[in-house]
Amino acid sequence: MKRVKAFFKENEGLAAILFAIMGSNILFFNQKGWLMNPVYIAGAAIVFYAGIRYAWAQRKRFSQARVWQGSLVLGLLFSAMVVVGSKITAENVVFEAFHIADLFSFLFYLVVGCLLFFDLYLLSGDKKITGFIKPIEEKKEKSGKKNWLIYSIILILAWIPVFITYYPGIMPEDASVSVAISMGSLPWDNHFPVFYTLIVGKLIYIGDCLLHDVNLGIALYSVLQMVIMAGGLGYLLYWLEKKGIRKGVLYLGLAYFAAAPMFGNYAIVMWKDPWFSELLILLAIFLYEHTVEDRMSFLKGRNLFYYAVLIVLMCLMRNNGIYIAVLITLYLLIVYRKELKKVLPVLVGSIFVVWFITGPVYKHVFSAENVFVESIGIPLQQMARTVVMGGEMDQEDREFMDHLLPLEKYQEYYSPNLVDYIKWAPEFDTPYLDAHKKEFFKTWWSMLLKNFDLYVEQYLMGTYGYWHIGGDTNYELVKVEVTGNDWGMYQSSPFETILGYPMKETLNGKYDYIASGLLVWAVLVNVVLCWMKKRGNYIIPLLGMVGNWLTLMVATPTAFGVRYIFVCVIGLPLLMVYPWLIPGRKEDGQK
Repeated sequence: MKRVKAFFKENEGLAAILFAIMGSNILFFNQKGWLMNPVYIAGAAIVFYAGIRYAWAQRKRFSQARVWQGSLVLGLLFSAMVVVGSKITAENVVFEAFHIADLFSFLFYLVVGCLLFFDLYLLSGDKKITGFIKPIEEKKEKSGKKNWLIYSIILILAWIPVFITYYPGIMPEDASVSVAISMGSLPWDNHFPVFYTLIVGKLIYIGDCLLHDVNLGIALYSVLQMVIMAGGLGYLLYWLEKKGIRKGVLYLGLAYFAAAPMFGNYAIVMWKDPWFSELLILLAIFLYEHTVEDRMSFLKGRNLFYYAVLIVLMCLMRNNGIYIAVLITLYLLIVYRKELKKVLPVLVGSIFVVWFITGPVYKHVFSAENVFVESIGIPLQQMARTVVMGGEMDQEDREFMDHLLPLEKYQEYYSPNLVDYIKWAPEFDTPYLDAHKKEFFKTWWSMLLKNFDLYVEQYLMGTYGYWHIGGDTNYELVKVEVTGNDWGMYQSSPFETILGYPMKETLNGKYDYIASGLLVWAVLVNVVLCWMKKRGNYIIPLLGMVGNWLTLMVATPTAFGVRYIFVCVIGLPLLMVYPWLIPGRKEDGQK
């Protein structure tokens, strides 16, 4: 044994490559759908080798409490994500059973995860990597506001071909409801936020007044959203430049936003999500500057006012905004607990303003209230799965479920990844649900106690895309049409009608994006890195993304949907460089 240890000590490189080869083979053998191509396995082995050597060279740093604890937590979550995720397949109602072999898989991915996240921690403090991404302070380049304008103009120019392709714009099914409400064809309903519906309605009204053409109104909406989105993303790049991020990295971010048609599509699609996500990014930048870099500047009256405006607008744009605001408020109350007299009125007052507008004002002015069924997607799915899978129910449970939807219909409408099929089914009794909210939760609890395993399965399947890396479907990735209507709204398709080129058909098949779960992990890693470096205040700017994800994990209507996590999509350049915006590890006693 001593000879073996001595041999590996003298031949650390050989030992590392042996472990790397073994790890890469286990990885490819264990992953479903991965063929054991020797080129790919060798490539993975090289990555493993580099990670092992890099970590081994700085292994003493692993002994620091927060470093090994943070690496272990991320490793455990990573391992659980891979092993549990392997039991789920999109659109399949079956949750595969666990086996003893999964224990070995869990241990393998735990080691891989700890190695991966320890390496990421080391890289975030590596001077060479830091110098490549963000120069030292003395060499920080000053950026004029003209670069903000330049970045924004480049993005608009890059997105104009997409706008022309779908001229005058894109109106999905849910946006058509906002249009119908604004035109008086449907009653007001805050499921489609009143504030956003007012914006849509006013722009369509202006277009109709100018040329008696509602399509001009759609075009005005598309142009306005494109300009706002380009301005916001251009400002993000400009702000990163001010923070010292190198031009080469910024240009990579610019290419990310400009090169593919997906962002051009989101720049004109009639969805509230781009507006909401832009506000969250602006809020993140504001919080970084005024609660992280200059903590006391947040207490200035002007900045408290700006904060309140951002919070109120964000909450009015999407209904889950209020929960994000509460999370941020609670965190800031802790951070500024010694200055409560200055911050409490604004922090709590902004939430009160949101409640007052979306509650009494909406109810009395527009007769608009939140729709109950929209807030119970996950519980409703858990109950539906219990019916479909033959779970245990007593007579009272059966009667309530049958009132909501005839028991024989659950099999027809149930999908583990999407609740819409059930809640919008013709036979689903929404008025009965609204009149029996207490009974709903009573029945949910009763069925939970008897079918805990089915409830857990449905929760994991119903949120799959927001915690697992890979396996996504393209549901709600993009929309490309104007929904059929009686108002004369349609796409003129200029490429087809003028040039005879099938641009829409060609472009519609080109959209793609990375797994949305990868974005969630990018946020999670940054949060844990802040904790590992004892820089908890740097978590504050990430709370908008964290809060948005948490609301999805509590009440998402679908297991997939990039639009619902679009703040992380446009925030990806920030997330990628954020580890290098966090200063080095703060030692005990250091301020």
